[in-house]
This record gives sequence, C-alpha cells and structure tokens, in this order.
Amino acid sequence: MQRMIPVDKLARPEDHILVPAERLRRARVEQGLTPTGAMPYEDDFLKARLHGICAGEFQAMEAAGRSIFDFPDAPWEFQLDMARQVWDESRHAEIYMKLLEYTGSYYGEFPESEVLWSCTQAEDPAARVAGINRGLEGLACDVFEQLIRLAQRMGDEVIERSVDYVLADEITHVRMGSKWMRKLTEGDPERLKKAQAFQDNIDELFNFGGGRTSIEEAKHIKQRVAGKEVDSEATITIAREARLLAGFTEEEIDRLVKGFGKSGAY
Repeated sequence: MQRMIPVDKLARPEDHILVPAERLRRARVEQGLTPTGAMPYEDDFLKARLHGICAGEFQAMEAAGRSIFDFPDAPWEFQLDMARQVWDESRHAEIYMKLLEYTGSYYGEFPESEVLWSCTQAEDPAARVAGINRGLEGLACDVFEQLIRLAQRMGDEVIERSVDYVLADEITHVRMGSKWMRKLTEGDPERLKKAQAFQDNIDELFNFGGGRTSIEEAKHIKQRVAGKEVDSEATITIAREARLLAGFTEEEIDRLVKGFGKSGAY
C-alpha cells in the first residue's frame, strides 16, 4: 500500500463530490456568502454544518487508520490509541449520518471539502497528532459547543444530546494528541518545535482571520455579512471549558481568542 496517499485516492461513491477547500470558498464568495462556511442565518445552515462535520468524521477516521499504517515503527500504545480513534470516529460518522437523515438531508447532498485530509500530510507522527488531534479536534470542540447551544435555542434535544455525546470523545482525542506529541518528542526539542509549528499552521488556517473568540466577547459582536446584520453565533467561539478538560492551557486558549493561532506545548 502507498504511504501518505493523496486526497483523490480516498474511497468515495461515484456520485459523491470531493473538492478543494479553496474551490468551495470561491463558490461561496461568488454567491455573496461568507467564504468560511455556512452561517446560522443561512437557510441550509444546519444541514450544511452537519454535513461538513460528518465529512470531517469520515476523514478523521481515515486519518487515524492511516497513522497506524504510515508509522509502523511507532510505539504499540500509539497504534492502540489510533485504533481506538478509528472506532470512535466511525461511530461519530454514523451518528452524524443519522442526524442528517433526521434533518431531512443525506450524506452527499453537499460537496465534501478535502481540507481535513490535507492537514494529515505530516511525515512525523508527533506532528500529525499535534495537527489533527490538538489542532483540528480542538476546533471540533469549538464547533460542537456552538452547535449544542444552537440546538438548545431550538429546543431540539436530539441534536443537543447527540452532539454532546460526540464532544466527550473529541475531548479524549485532544488529550491523546497532547500525550503523544510530548512522548514522541521527549529529549528532542527540535522535533517538538516542528510538531508545534505544524499545529500552529492549522490553528492559523482555521482561526478565520481572528474570527474565533470567547463566548463573553462574542456577546458584544455584531457583524454585517452579505448585507445582513448577524449575531454572535456567526462567530465560532472558543470552547474554553472543553479545551481545559482536553488539556489545553489558559495561555494557549487566550492566544486563540486573540487570534494569534499559536499553541505552545505544555
């Protein structure tokens, strides 16, 4: 089998569309929408958000599986944690496919972005778990907390409890990434620095130009997007409590809130 496979080699149905993230951004801009993804005031926001998360769960499952194959010399305990994550992500994908059905949608209704898979292309397992488990799974904590709040506003306990169930696993995945980033770089500060830099790039990519902030600050934010005034839910807020449970430091969280996108190791 080929190591470090490109995104176009991922197994997908023939009628499923998988496109580069930049192409999706351009298409949204051409339609007068925000480039970073569906916002709560858009008609198909809930379906599009659930679809994007479902696609992310599939790619996260594939990424954890590839980490087992790509790094056969990694410690057995590392491979065991990655195998556990494959199982977790497969359950998450199934949950979100059910939620899509619940909301009248289906997997494949929207294009799938390749952005998560693109972030897996690290030759070092320490960098990969730093980027995926700490960077992307940390972002998932933020997105899921926002989705839980929206479900509470809608009075929809099915979505609220389903997403909360998945969030508990994501917190564990972030902690796993922190653990292995430290263990795999013990005694090698240069390797640690490179792993951190890989995560920093991902944090910066998904910081949306400083568009992530604290819940407290978001309450004071009013934005005009595509000619409409939108409330704070158009901003992805930092899930401070979830990130603290996942092992992030207050300093790391504050840096994300301020838009620096830098996450020092601890």
